[in-house]
Amino acid sequence: MKKTLKLISFWFLIPILALAVTAFSLTLVVRYPNPVAAYQLAQSVPSEQPELMPTHVIPASVLPHEWEVATESEVLPETFEFEGESYVVDDLLRATATKAFLVIRDGVITYEKYSEDFSQNELINTMSIGKTMVGMAIGNLIADGLIREQEPVTTYLPQYAFVEGLDQVTIKHLLDMQSCIGIDEDYPSGPAGWGYPVAQMFATTDMDFVLTNNLKVVCEPGSEEYEYRSVNTQLLGMVVTQVSGMSLSNYFGSSVWERVGAANDASWAVDREGGWEKSFCCFNVTARDLALVGGVFLNEGRAAFGPQAGARVISEDWHARMTTPAKVWFGGFGSERFGANMWHRPNGSYLTQGYRGQFMLMNPKTNTIIVKLSDDVENNYYDQVLTLLDLISAQQ
Repeated sequence: MKKTLKLISFWFLIPILALAVTAFSLTLVVRYPNPVAAYQLAQSVPSEQPELMPTHVIPASVLPHEWEVATESEVLPETFEFEGESYVVDDLLRATATKAFLVIRDGVITYEKYSEDFSQNELINTMSIGKTMVGMAIGNLIADGLIREQEPVTTYLPQYAFVEGLDQVTIKHLLDMQSCIGIDEDYPSGPAGWGYPVAQMFATTDMDFVLTNNLKVVCEPGSEEYEYRSVNTQLLGMVVTQVSGMSLSNYFGSSVWERVGAANDASWAVDREGGWEKSFCCFNVTARDLALVGGVFLNEGRAAFGPQAGARVISEDWHARMTTPAKVWFGGFGSERFGANMWHRPNGSYLTQGYRGQFMLMNPKTNTIIVKLSDDVENNYYDQVLTLLDLISAQQ
């Protein structure tokens, strides 16, 4: 009987071991983390991701800003209207898995709330909000004369010169989502979607491998056929590293993070230790420190708060570039609402946003910044959230 059980166990374990070996081999071939780590990342939400990928740390400022907090918290609207339907604000914030919600008016925190399992000093992956951070870094290199917007990206990344048509893609095309690079913005949920190139960029341990095997130009850069592509910002982040001679994290840290007075370390996920930042996403930050970057766009490109208030962070020209829509068109979105890695609202507010419910709205008319960071897997209320942010920011 014991011998029979041993034989059964032996033959039962063989396929399991074979499957495990196959899985590990496959992740090595496609440059993914090991199967366990890959599965954890596939199932994770933004608040969990800073701990699941290797990162480069961006140190806090030596002169950090301490926010003034209003003695009495601002009262948010109880309800609001969207397309003839009424929404309860508290219900919407819960339905969109809000981790942090912050309202700052004239440099004072008037409202601040975190979910029970999240706190003021915790980092969260802000996803495509990182694109705006890359836009700021590119602007500083342009101001220093080290990059020109009209130059082809291959001038700065010659390792990809073999890609047909890429020598026609300029830095400006990348900034305004006009590149025609054919890596689609498909994000199927769970492990089943990880064969898609943009998902590979998110999970990879070898960014060069993913780009070398997927970069292609599918239409004329600047034509009406292009679409929003995260790969554009991935290339821009790599340009920052190539031109500055520093990692994107170090360059952004010294040229932006230090100057705004960040109170906490931030981090940027990388493909592997010492490797490329995943610059199209994966900028990990606290809500309060993110708002310091928002202040730059309400103060003509200068730090707005704290000991370094008034310090130049981005040039006046680049501030104008990032706060002026490019007025082009891509895939269902009016580009009157996009330019240089920044979105724009019809009411004149500036918006940086990311997948799964990451938002920072900056309203220059009321000198208001709103930060909403989330684990919104469903993303069913995108337009309703923006309507709410517009409503709150318009209040005096």
